[in-house]
Amino acid sequence: MTKTKVLIIAYYWPPAGGPGVQRWLKFVKYLPEFGIEPIVYVPSNPSYPIIDETLLSEVSEGITVLKQPIKEPYKFAGFLSKSKTKTISKGIIPKEKRQSPIEKLMLFIRGNFFIPDARKKWVRPSV
Repeated sequence: MTKTKVLIIAYYWPPAGGPGVQRWLKFVKYLPEFGIEPIVYVPSNPSYPIIDETLLSEVSEGITVLKQPIKEPYKFAGFLSKSKTKTISKGIIPKEKRQSPIEKLMLFIRGNFFIPDARKKWVRPSV
């Protein structure tokens, strides 16, 4: 009997940390028990706000992980300010101080171009 194959396209994959990576990691772990062979497609040059190297050990052996470089939107924003981009990409918006013109510009771009997902455009050119 041949296994059913399923392509999982995910931005967040180990070594990314946080709750977003857990869903796909567990799917990939348990799908083979139901006769389904997962093939994971992820970017090779992601910009993760949280890193957890320990999650790499949870990727089951024999899982096919395909990687392709993407145009990472937060890396482009990093040309304006690396520290501010890292904070804003995590969704942290400081209110206790006045915002600089660069912070205002970055928040405008994030709110108008990156919502609901700044990374949604990487899938189509990749597949």
